[in-house]
Amino acid sequence: MKKKNNIICIFLILCLNLTVRCESSNNQVFIKAHHFYEIAREKLKEKNFNDAIYILEKMKKRNIYNDINDKIQINLIYAYYKNLDFNIAKKNIEDFIKIYPNHPNIDYIIYIKCLIDISMDKNIFFKNSSINYYKNDPHYAKIAFFQLKNFILKYPKSLYITNAKKKLVYLKYRLSEHDLKILEFYFFNQKYIAVINRGEEIIQKYSDMPATRKALIYMKKSYLKLKIFNTAKKISKIISLNKI
Repeated sequence: MKKKNNIICIFLILCLNLTVRCESSNNQVFIKAHHFYEIAREKLKEKNFNDAIYILEKMKKRNIYNDINDKIQINLIYAYYKNLDFNIAKKNIEDFIKIYPNHPNIDYIIYIKCLIDISMDKNIFFKNSSINYYKNDPHYAKIAFFQLKNFILKYPKSLYITNAKKKLVYLKYRLSEHDLKILEFYFFNQKYIAVINRGEEIIQKYSDMPATRKALIYMKKSYLKLKIFNTAKKISKIISLNKI
């Protein structure tokens, strides 16, 4: 009986030792994780995005830092965005939304996604600066516009709501100017019916934008060219009332 008790004691001691070692090992992993995470954060503050990405990617691949895995992902998204690696940033955003659909900072992730599309829209211009910006295909601007509208509706109390509204105004201006360029093209090619149709679209979609006032002038001229004088006169009054 005594021998049996001794065996039990030895077993318990071994178990305790293993537990202490395990806890010690976990603590070391925890300390190292936060140490590297803080280094990555410092790299981000220094705008050294390549180094930040390298550290964060190494940490992400190990996938053992349970308490900060979401923070690693968030900072990695930001780093890729600032480093102009837009497609990789988008892929990380998609992964983040799948893993953390109810994350407390999900509004930030969605907002960054909108900023990426705005940047991608601008990037087309920077790659071909000889072309007027507003003539460029507004594919990404349209995506960002609808994303921002949804963002404002879904997250009205977000910290980023004020900036989101400013970006939305900018995008409305950008899209309205693009439509105006098409209208002008129609006018100078004497396609007056197309001018009127495009003008009506601009008025409906962008009534508060400068492009609307310019569109009215082209619509008036188009009605005159088509000898529809009564409608041209009505538009002329609208222009006068709006001090165009």
